[in-house]
Amino acid sequence: MPRWSRRRILLGGVLVVALAIGLAACGPDAPRTSERPSSRSSRSLVADSTTVPRMLATDDRFSALRAALDSTGLDSVLATRGPYTVFAPPNHAFAERPSGTIETMLSQDRGRLRTLLARHIVERRVSVDGPSESRPVITMGGDTLSLHAAPSGVSVDSAHILDGDIEAGNGLLHVVDAVLQTDNSQE
Repeated sequence: MPRWSRRRILLGGVLVVALAIGLAACGPDAPRTSERPSSRSSRSLVADSTTVPRMLATDDRFSALRAALDSTGLDSVLATRGPYTVFAPPNHAFAERPSGTIETMLSQDRGRLRTLLARHIVERRVSVDGPSESRPVITMGGDTLSLHAAPSGVSVDSAHILDGDIEAGNGLLHVVDAVLQTDNSQE
């Protein structure tokens, strides 16, 4: 057999294996488990330009939240398929925190900032359309929030939802009037 034919056969075999691996990767999604992928590469990005981070980027009220998400890498997580629900505090909610708290976390304590932000993210769609009774919501950080009807509308823990059920390509956004505190928060 001529030498170039062996190369063609070998190259063809390599291409068939690569194609089989590629097709297997494009198969149906695996069922969800309780394990959370630890890196962006284990989740697929959403092609839709209306992902949660892109929606936040189009609204100047969320520049502090965008900076915090970006510094902790959570913006990349929220750009994936999801679905996600984000309780989004606007800039004024961050400004009401003790002076320098967020700035210090941005520059020195990103782990604590990531924990705080994970309390604002739920890894499923959670609609706030008129809950009649209190219901628990488990966050990305493992905290339990209480979603409940309040005299002025709907609240999540002690924060009021100013604007809810804003559709994104990969989830929902709810504008809240305060930063949601962690249970062990000293800020």
